Amino acid sequence: MVTLLDSLREWMRDQADVRVAAVFGSHARALSGEGQPADPWSDVDLQLVTTRPDLYRSSAWTARLRGQALHAYAVRPVFGGVRKVTALFSGGEADFVIVPYRRLWLGRAAFNLGLHRHVPGIARGLGEFALVMSFGQVVLKGGPKWQEFYTRAVKEVPLAHLTDEDAIALAEGSYVDGAAMLAKLSRGEFVAAQRWLHRSMVEANLRILHELRYRRGQVSYPDGRRVEQLLTPEELAMVRFETDLNAESLRAAILRAVAGTRRLITELTGRAPSWPELP
Repeated sequence: MVTLLDSLREWMRDQADVRVAAVFGSHARALSGEGQPADPWSDVDLQLVTTRPDLYRSSAWTARLRGQALHAYAVRPVFGGVRKVTALFSGGEADFVIVPYRRLWLGRAAFNLGLHRHVPGIARGLGEFALVMSFGQVVLKGGPKWQEFYTRAVKEVPLAHLTDEDAIALAEGSYVDGAAMLAKLSRGEFVAAQRWLHRSMVEANLRILHELRYRRGQVSYPDGRRVEQLLTPEELAMVRFETDLNAESLRAAILRAVAGTRRLITELTGRAPSWPELP
């Protein structure tokens, strides 16, 4: 049986624009022998470093994947101005981070010169790269020099994380949105309030909690992954919300989210917010 990763490896071998390709995450840990085999639900996370990034705005290239029928194809912007493609194939799901080759080549050159130690912008960019790759990575195309760069970057570049100022800005934005959502409830805008509860307030709490766990040396994953297995019931209550579409249920959830944000930002920064209690 040809797996999705097998199909992708075969495709990239003769794909001239793909200068470097690295699988990361659970499949990379399995390939390197540092983790268990990826479970059947694990998607394939692949970074494609290409001289033709615009080629991946369209799904046309997927027709060359042997044994894979494409069901859906979504392109989204992510950190650092690059794009992420999520594709659902008959053999499973794959997430592709599309990186212009010149950008990563310059990043490697800057790293080799040690500029990440002195130039904040370079440190931030390489820190975001190293953070993504810190959960395991194997270079499938590009050769040993690129594998050496990936390995060293993860070990030597400080991983990109929230500063206290970043976290405070997130918390302030969440509190402001909470106040706005309470006003929406008075107008009967329950769906809008529920949307912003999860899009703003839950997202802020997840990101601040992730940073807090990182600083404590605890295991944590981005995007709320595996929180059900990692968090205490008290921590989980700050990021898990089930609401009905009525004012009473949504108001209780908004106030609980604000209380969670207040506690998290206090523990992270040592400074309690001076926000007034929401009515």
